[in-house]
Amino acid sequence: MINGIAGFYSRFVFGLFGIKVNVKGKENIPQTGNLCFISNHQGLADIPLIVGYVPKTVGFIAKVELGKIPVLNIWMRAMKCVLIDRLNARNAIVAINRAIENIQQGHPMVIFPEGTRSRSAEMGHFKPGSFKLVTGSDCMAVPVTINGTYKIVETTGKITPSKLSLTIHQAIDVSALSADEKAKLSERVYEIVKSAL
Repeated sequence: MINGIAGFYSRFVFGLFGIKVNVKGKENIPQTGNLCFISNHQGLADIPLIVGYVPKTVGFIAKVELGKIPVLNIWMRAMKCVLIDRLNARNAIVAINRAIENIQQGHPMVIFPEGTRSRSAEMGHFKPGSFKLVTGSDCMAVPVTINGTYKIVETTGKITPSKLSLTIHQAIDVSALSADEKAKLSERVYEIVKSAL
């Protein structure tokens, strides 16, 4: 119910501000199995875009500061989001393990391996450490490409009508990969995500 309300609100706000969204590849989302969506990170609108247009109830790995925002923190707890303190190595390990448990219990998670917004169409490097969540849960990894969200706020400093694209790529069964393939998974997903920009 919470996801449905949040998704409706996201789509409503996008429409209200003249933001058009083109979604491709919904059929690539596995109907069974544990899932982790892996996306590039262009702008502030990335999370509303995923919540509004990915037909799954998902949680996010988010920086701990977001947990201090009233109302938002209630929604984040309900969606099983995991807050991570990037300056505290021990906290980060605990957070990753909690996110792995979420995935193994059937609650899909979303990660942004760049670690921060690129604020452009260019992608930053993926941090291999973020893929511990994927390899540790042996899930179905679903690469996602977001394009255009940086134009909404980051380019002009105010909300700007824009055209966005959300591309959902074919899932990768991490449990079927060899140890060497898992070690190179971040590079493989990076290329897949980049291919739709």
